[in-house]
Formats: sequence, structure tokens, C-alpha cells
Amino acid sequence: MGRINLFSMKIISSLQNSHFRRLKKLSNNKFNKKEMEFIIEGVQEFALAVKSNFTINKIFFRERKPLNFDVNLSNKIETFYLKKKLFDFLSYRNNSSKLIAVANKKKYTLNSIFLKKNSIILIIENIEKPGNLGAILRTADGMGVSGIILIDSKINIFNSNVIRSSVGSIFNLPLVKTNKEEAIKFLIKNKFKLYNTIISKTSKNYLDICYSGNIAIAFGSESKGLSDNWKSHPGKEICIKMKGKNDSFNLSVSVGIILSEVVRQTK
Repeated sequence: MGRINLFSMKIISSLQNSHFRRLKKLSNNKFNKKEMEFIIEGVQEFALAVKSNFTINKIFFRERKPLNFDVNLSNKIETFYLKKKLFDFLSYRNNSSKLIAVANKKKYTLNSIFLKKNSIILIIENIEKPGNLGAILRTADGMGVSGIILIDSKINIFNSNVIRSSVGSIFNLPLVKTNKEEAIKFLIKNKFKLYNTIISKTSKNYLDICYSGNIAIAFGSESKGLSDNWKSHPGKEICIKMKGKNDSFNLSVSVGIILSEVVRQTK
């Protein structure tokens, strides 16, 4: 159990304070993309990051009130009381957050994915929207997915929108950035069956498939779907048969629909 000593906190009340200025820079997603540190906002997200062995460097509190955490905290972490006006300037949550932490980023590789019997992996190509990635992470975490592979993604995975919309699930799953060739090698080596989500005349309804063994499901970008380059790789084509007038779902919704059926059959 972690408990913060209120008397050891340094007080920050000035916009010109170096720690505040650093926080302000890290809260800018464009600046943050090139940095080795990132910001975590919220007690739940913070606790999940600590449990997943992310290194926490600093913690900034909105109030000088005792907080207990169900995690072990190093006494070497710097702690600060950030005056409410300054805290709220940085916060996305309109006074509901109690802390903002600065942590080191992790870089995942394909070997970071823990494989088990009937593992499920999601492959997302060219994803464009951080909020969608966060929503996919939250769904994947809840469904017991082993990992997510991002192909040709330009998204900063530690973008504040990803963290917020994943409700901390980003800290529970390996999120690997790689290319198509390396991803395919990994799938073949570990005997994954690949299912490509494609709308075409030859695509099978995802409900008509019998899923078993290690499963990988590939999804394309929100605007263009899977690229022709990816379609050239071996894999069965599946789709969701639409019933209404709209011809597609939001990417994160599509992931949840197909994933729920795969999990139903394999878990």
C-alpha cells in the first residue's frame, strides 16, 4: 500500500516554475511524441501504470489531502502540490482528477506479447484517431486479448487521448508498432490463423466462421480499411453484414462486435 507524505511535497504556485513548464510541454501531444516521458492523469490510470511496472518519476497533486494507493510506491519519487489553478490549467477532467504523474514510456516488441492457449491478437493498420485506439484497447483488455499490433501507425501511443479513452487499459496490454513483414513472420512462427476484415463479394460473414487455436484479426484504418498491400497476405476475409442503410460501423465498434464472437467460441 502506498501513502504519500504530505509534508514532503514541494509547492508549485508559479507559471514560471520549471516543473510546471515541463508538465505543460508534456501535455502537448505533438511535443510529447518525441519525448521519453509522458503524462498520466487520474488515480485509476496511475495505479494501473504502477502495477504494470511503468517507472514513475514525479507526482503532482491537486489537493494537500492524504491519498492511499493499492500499489507499492518508491520513496524516491518526487512529489509536488500543484496549486489548483495551475493543476486545472493542465487537467482534461475539470476538477475530477486528483493527480498528474510523469512516467517513462515503454517500448514493446513482438516478443513482449505473452502467448497462451487460444491467444487472440488484434492487428490495426494505419489507425488515425487516438480516441479510437483507446476504445479498442479498453475492449481488447476486457476481452482478454494478448496484444495489439499497430502497422504503419503514426499515432503516439502515449497520447493523452489514448490513455484517457482506454481508461488505463493501455497499461495492461502490449501495444507493438511494427511493419507488415515482421507481423506476418510472427503470426506464421506462432501458428496464428489470420482473419482480414474486408468488405468484398468473397468475404464471409464473421458469424459463419468457426474460430479455434491462435487467432489474429486484422482491421484497417477508419477511412480506407485494409490496404491492398495487406490484402496480399494469406488470410480469410471476413466482414460484418450490415442490416440498415449505413454501410459501416466505427472502427472500435467493429472490433468489439467481431472480437466478442471470437471470444465466445474460443474462451
